[in-house]
Amino acid sequence: MKKETQKSLFVKGVIVVLTACLMMIPILMVRLVVEDREDLSEKVRKEIADSWGYRQVLHAPALKVPYKDKRTYPDGGIYYEDSFCTNYSEVVTVESDVSVELLHRSIYDIPVYRADIKFSGTVIPDAELVEKARRYGGCWLYLDLSGLKGIEGDLDVEINGSRQGFTPSGTSLRTRIPAESLQESVPVDYSFSVRLKGSQSLNFSPDAGSFRLSMKSDWHSPGFNGAYLPSERNVNGEGFDAVWNISTLGLIDGRYESDVFGVDLVVPVSQYQQTVRAMKYAFLVIILVFMGIFLVEQVSRKSVSIVQYVVTGLSLSLFYLLLLSFTEYVQFGWAYLAAAVLTIVALCVYFRAILRSGIAYAFAGVVAVFYGFIYMLLKLETGSLLVGSVALFAILCVIMYFTRNSNKPEINGEGLS
Repeated sequence: MKKETQKSLFVKGVIVVLTACLMMIPILMVRLVVEDREDLSEKVRKEIADSWGYRQVLHAPALKVPYKDKRTYPDGGIYYEDSFCTNYSEVVTVESDVSVELLHRSIYDIPVYRADIKFSGTVIPDAELVEKARRYGGCWLYLDLSGLKGIEGDLDVEINGSRQGFTPSGTSLRTRIPAESLQESVPVDYSFSVRLKGSQSLNFSPDAGSFRLSMKSDWHSPGFNGAYLPSERNVNGEGFDAVWNISTLGLIDGRYESDVFGVDLVVPVSQYQQTVRAMKYAFLVIILVFMGIFLVEQVSRKSVSIVQYVVTGLSLSLFYLLLLSFTEYVQFGWAYLAAAVLTIVALCVYFRAILRSGIAYAFAGVVAVFYGFIYMLLKLETGSLLVGSVALFAILCVIMYFTRNSNKPEINGEGLS
């Protein structure tokens, strides 16, 4: 009898573990649904960006003279290539005020921004630029951007006290400076304002000897990105302000194009990312609940069939689909609570019918503790590994306590059975 009991427990335990492994199939199916919804969210984000404006990158203004550069083919033939003689700004000061709003489409809220940006700076023409400007009929002050779609309103620029307008050129804005007004080593001062729409991030390239950027915004979760972090920053619940001071001496590999930096409009972890994080603990939840059922069997002396294990596993898998559905309408914490309560109540009623005992309520309480434990791990930024390891060790100790006598024969009135 003793060997048969041990064999029966071993076989049941192996089957329970295999059943828990099989339950990862519906979990993976739910994961596919999460990825599909996340792709839909990204599609909506792209559609809004198409209509509103993409990530914006602004370069410091520079003086440029477009001309045809004479080149020679290997066989001796001659051709002309479009080229620029460029003088970058010596000093640039930028002030940016970024206002963020949420555009609502379907069930999604996508952050976009309007930025009021003020540029002021100085370019000092060198002899080559002045010579080419006179040869080719003047030069231009260029403002290079990643795209012109997000620009709102007309733009005027003040150059050495004279006001004139910008005109588009490809993905740049430019204004002409007559050759006769240029002199070698005589500064050209400029100032202008631009109102720009965009989404996801606002970036700058410090194409200048000295570049100073100050930015403020009402967005409370900025992500400072790129080659430079701000030298000063202040982030709180009402927004942020930051200051960058960049010198050409600090350029990475000596090239301006390598040194783009700025701010991302970071969306706090999306509901899809949070759901995926929760699903990483799915197998842990299933195996813990199955262990709980196994212990209930030992304590109550009532058998739970494998079919009932499978039904329980399916309800635990459906929890994540409920969680995903709720997170698209309410905050993650409330969605997690609603999905957990529905799952726990269903399991409580189910096992009350199976066991016909008050142990079902204790079991439901244990499942609630498991869900609370997983939620705590999700909320921990650091230390989740330590807390999870200690808690699992404690659970193992409990299981060891309840199974310590599983190999002992039962005693009846006539002696050993």
